[in-house]
Amino acid sequence: MVCGGAGGRTWRAAVPVSLLSVVTVLSLAGCTVAGDSDEVTRVRAAEQARVGGIEEVRADGHRFAVRCAGDQEDPAVLLVSELATPMERDWDSVQGRIGAFARVCAYDRLGVGRSGRAPQSQTFEDMATDLRAVVDGLGLEPPLLLVAHGVGGLVAVTAMQQDPDLAGGLLLLDAAGPGYPQAALDALAGARRAAAERDTWARLLRPESNREHLDGQQAFAQAQAFPSLGPVPMLALTHSIAEHAPGTPPRRQADLESAWEAGQNGWLALAAAGRLERVDLAGHDIAADQPELVVMRVRELLPAG
Repeated sequence: MVCGGAGGRTWRAAVPVSLLSVVTVLSLAGCTVAGDSDEVTRVRAAEQARVGGIEEVRADGHRFAVRCAGDQEDPAVLLVSELATPMERDWDSVQGRIGAFARVCAYDRLGVGRSGRAPQSQTFEDMATDLRAVVDGLGLEPPLLLVAHGVGGLVAVTAMQQDPDLAGGLLLLDAAGPGYPQAALDALAGARRAAAERDTWARLLRPESNREHLDGQQAFAQAQAFPSLGPVPMLALTHSIAEHAPGTPPRRQADLESAWEAGQNGWLALAAAGRLERVDLAGHDIAADQPELVVMRVRELLPAG
């Protein structure tokens, strides 16, 4: 599975998950499949708010680039990006639409976009502390809805562990489970034709090899010990189109998809009110591939009051 954050995604080889023979597509506990429907088409692209320009929030001695849409009085949504991915790239397709009914803000983590430099090394605990500081700096009132893409899901969940009152809901967009990077490396061990994909995940483990200086070795180990999120509503959307580096053998791709689905089931085990939904005709960038569906799920998950 692609991770956009190991320095930027430069390949998108798409294979429908259903064609990976060793993957049982409907084996995900509690999984539903989302596709074209009258419900989705009722979300009109014209219903959107103006997204403001990029502004600056200073928090804990750091500079963070932020931008928001929607009325201050509306329920609060924070968009948490994939690793090393600028907020415009991750959220342009949905932020204005969400702003039609919510106060929705996005930000760049340290080392990304127009935010300040990343420290020499950081973990999800550090990134989650920054997330909460950005929430305070923006004046967003908890409980808010966290919408997180890819590795950003681990940042969002860590922030919820740090402050149980922070979020009233969590929407994960193709978020890597805590154990996936190591599972991916194990699946690719000894596969010479899969060097590009193996290097993508290996770079996440070394702070000097990724833009946010994530110490993945330590960060993913800490994430393995996540306690339960309790009754907070959580929905994990996952891809239906597998994306892998050119040259990765089909059998290895199938092994990676099996590991990915195990990680998605891990998210379900974390939340008493968790659901998993496979998104039809979507790869890793679910917000770009199926924006109407993402907007609809945000509306459904917004905390009451």
